[in-house]
Amino acid sequence: MNGRVIGATALVAAGALAAAVVGQLPAFGVADQTQRATPSSAPQSLACPGPAIAVGADPADAAALTATGVPVRVAGTVGGTKPKTTVLKKGEVSGGAGPRALSAPAASTAGAIAAAQSERVAVGDAAGLVATSCTVPQSDVWFAAGATTTGRTTVLTLSNPSSVPAEVTVHVWSEDGPVDTASFGELVVPAKGRTAVSLAGVAPSAGGTVVRVTSTGGRVGAALEQRTVRGLESGGVDLTGPTAAPALTQVVPGVRVAGAAAVASAQRAADSADLQTVVRVLVPGRRATDVSITATSDAGGQPIVLGRNVAGGVVTDFPVTGLTDGTYTVRVTAGQPVVTGVRTSVVGDARASTAPDDPATAGGGSASTAVGTDAGLVGGDGPSDTAGTTSTPTGTSATSTARGIDLAWFAAAPRLSATAAVAVVAAPSPLLTIASTGAAATVRLSGATDRTVQVPAKGAIAVPVTRGLIVLRGAAGLVAGVSYAGPDAVAGYPVAAADQAARAVRISR
Repeated sequence: MNGRVIGATALVAAGALAAAVVGQLPAFGVADQTQRATPSSAPQSLACPGPAIAVGADPADAAALTATGVPVRVAGTVGGTKPKTTVLKKGEVSGGAGPRALSAPAASTAGAIAAAQSERVAVGDAAGLVATSCTVPQSDVWFAAGATTTGRTTVLTLSNPSSVPAEVTVHVWSEDGPVDTASFGELVVPAKGRTAVSLAGVAPSAGGTVVRVTSTGGRVGAALEQRTVRGLESGGVDLTGPTAAPALTQVVPGVRVAGAAAVASAQRAADSADLQTVVRVLVPGRRATDVSITATSDAGGQPIVLGRNVAGGVVTDFPVTGLTDGTYTVRVTAGQPVVTGVRTSVVGDARASTAPDDPATAGGGSASTAVGTDAGLVGGDGPSDTAGTTSTPTGTSATSTARGIDLAWFAAAPRLSATAAVAVVAAPSPLLTIASTGAAATVRLSGATDRTVQVPAKGAIAVPVTRGLIVLRGAAGLVAGVSYAGPDAVAGYPVAAADQAARAVRISR
């Protein structure tokens, strides 16, 4: 290839020299020799964040980070190849196991890879269900989630599956604007290792946070965990992956709402306003812009529409009221690129709450969904791939969870290619929501769930699914997300778009 390129370059140079002499370059009339070539696809890689992490679970160290459970993974490829698993170093987190790096041959030979993990947290300062997808390591990711007010802790987990260290810069925004993160310095995530940091050190008392992570050297898999404690009562725990990068339009599919009446009643109590459903929005730049939010039930009916002018660089939470039980697709449009996420909550009671290892909640069977809504206005004015298990580290105990409260952050989803894959974990009442941003579509599901669904134009459909790997065909341009909900549990994550296959490039000579 080098010889051909050098030869072609010499030929062009000679032709140009001759043209300069006689002034007749067009007469030489060289035909267009542009070619399309597809390089070999690199092996595929995913990073699973590992166990949920509590801050200050060690009575002797209020800043200590402690793993509080054992996540369970579901992983596979479209072609049926089993991914290779590598355990990463735990870093500064005590207890539990390290994150997992998953790898598979190139998508062109193995098909797209997909994986997810779930965990029933029942120890430490908060309890609840966490379920998140394992993500492609990247050099630039965003999160629209988290808080650090009293009783709320947010931990950023960075996993580096590569063989070189990753130098990471973290940017944080709150309801007061951009946060000075100089105290973080330049985080270094070691090769084949993990770094976890609490946001309380740089953004204390933040009612709402948006986080951007950029890296050089190795690419990182990133996750953000929020825990909430109200007095001695757990307010839930969630582990979320990245949301879509800033864009003029964002779509959050599969937002789960159930038990809305119980949430509406509970949020009237002191320190409970953040049980309400909110749509979080950030305009990363300095310019204000008009934002429009539409929440539409996947079952149809009149949407709920919100909107107002939002200041640039300020995190704003839009409370959403009037949502009845069901799944929703939330669409956000703005005059400037925005980042967004949606939070919901569930409030059970002593009779509805189930033990962490109850098969009804650990497995994939259906249960009465109970997911909440609304959070107050922030900013502006107003070790195996089997069924779930629970681990109890020595010296820790669960906070009271008599009412069974949990929370979840739902991320904006990327557009899918024609074929996509998603892993469904063992958690209550799993639903796959597929939403259209344009024309109607027919999508074929195969694998753990086998059926064909019709997605309406600019609408969405929620489909009950079962644990395992599901392949979506005919999904080009659509977005999708998986959600889970039970009497005391709620979680969800978007379906990833990347199949990590090499793309054709144009070569001119």
